[in-house]
Amino acid sequence: MDLLQIIKLISIPKWVKFSSLTVIFCFMGLAIYAVFGGVRLAHDSGILQAGMGLLGVLLPLSVAIVFLTFYEAGVAPLKKATEKVLTQLIPEVLVCLGRDKENDQELTRVVTTPLLDYICRYLIKLPDKRELQLDVQLNVRKVSVVFYFPERKGRCRIACFSEFERLFEHTLAGARHEGYAANNVVGHTRIEDRCCDNLVLYKTLPRDFLWNSAEKLYFAQDMQVMVESLIQEADALLMPDEKIKD
Repeated sequence: MDLLQIIKLISIPKWVKFSSLTVIFCFMGLAIYAVFGGVRLAHDSGILQAGMGLLGVLLPLSVAIVFLTFYEAGVAPLKKATEKVLTQLIPEVLVCLGRDKENDQELTRVVTTPLLDYICRYLIKLPDKRELQLDVQLNVRKVSVVFYFPERKGRCRIACFSEFERLFEHTLAGARHEGYAANNVVGHTRIEDRCCDNLVLYKTLPRDFLWNSAEKLYFAQDMQVMVESLIQEADALLMPDEKIKD
């Protein structure tokens, strides 16, 4: 971790910031007064030289203190960076799914629903009226992706992970190549009164992920490729646009 990243993680109490700012402004005022009033205050240039020396020392120090006073550090910027990845970057790349390259129209709609500071749910409405719902949980250096496959008439519940491996052989192979691991236990969740079978993938991210724009873009674009592959293999497992009525 370099010095800039360490500074970003430093959390300084507000009273320390404003106390330091007050003190530095007082010294700056004395130094400026000594520089411009030193000639009138003494017959020699001692006060003038002292004021100029003090001003030379305080000027860069005051810039640093002003920066630290108004700079947002600690946990807050990490939360904001996480929110931007979840609510801006990921939806921007997911909406490209199913895009018509000839007329460059965005045919896919993505409904983003933040659940917590670090969890976001996406409902992807595809051009062919199918829907895919997934959650992304981003914990600074670890990400978990949960795909939901709703129960449908004429289809048995997925109870064994081996069935996921059979259905998504290509997708899981590519995900493992990119560092994802799969939870071998199939989860079951109720969403809007419908039972869903869950496929959970997770992986560790680089240490500077939230500060590295290239890493964030690569992660989002790679997720788009993974979701595209899963959509192609899922076929009938995806929830239709019109909900199935009993």
